[in-house]
Amino acid sequence: MLIWSRTTTAWPMNIFKKLKYFIQQVTVDQTSPSLTIKELKCIQKYYEIQIDPDQLFEIIQIVRPPVNFLIFGTGHDSAFWVKRNLGGRTVFIEDNPQWFDMIKRQNPRIEAYLVNYNTKRTDWKMYLQHPLKLQMELPTAISETKWDVILVDAPNGFRDDHPGRMKSIYMTSRLIKPGGHIFLHDCDREIEQRFGDRFLGTRNLINQTGPRVLRHYQMS
Repeated sequence: MLIWSRTTTAWPMNIFKKLKYFIQQVTVDQTSPSLTIKELKCIQKYYEIQIDPDQLFEIIQIVRPPVNFLIFGTGHDSAFWVKRNLGGRTVFIEDNPQWFDMIKRQNPRIEAYLVNYNTKRTDWKMYLQHPLKLQMELPTAISETKWDVILVDAPNGFRDDHPGRMKSIYMTSRLIKPGGHIFLHDCDREIEQRFGDRFLGTRNLINQTGPRVLRHYQMS
């Protein structure tokens, strides 16, 4: 059994090689009903994923390939999600050119699209009153697909000069298929809470996990 400690500051090379092999096996294993929390802790460490293991566990119960899986935001976890949905279609939307270029260099075959939100977090109350301003022109490869699962973890929304997630939440409500699942991250923040309530619906909320709250919706 491979065990690691949060207090570990340096990993011996032989342990790292074992971890790398372990990760390569568990992330592509579609025959297992689910990865365990212990396995997900290793995966989180390996990929430098910001979503907590308990929240990853919640998502992978739903991402059972093959599905159409749309993710707002690229990151260190992008390769993991592609492997997890092996045989399905995993697509990313990103507004940060530096992140977009880096992830594309690391994973040239990844399907990702660069967008511009043209919003500021400070205007969120206005957008609640005028939701049509949240409409985005997306590539037809995205807009013409009915998505089984959508994860909203972008754009940035923790400072006033950030775009905020008003548009990504609104567009998610338009892109998800009936009965599809939506995961909205960072719902410890007011904007994510308010826009989730408005456009995803409190009646569709089936679970939430913290501390950086992940809400799980299944759309009626």
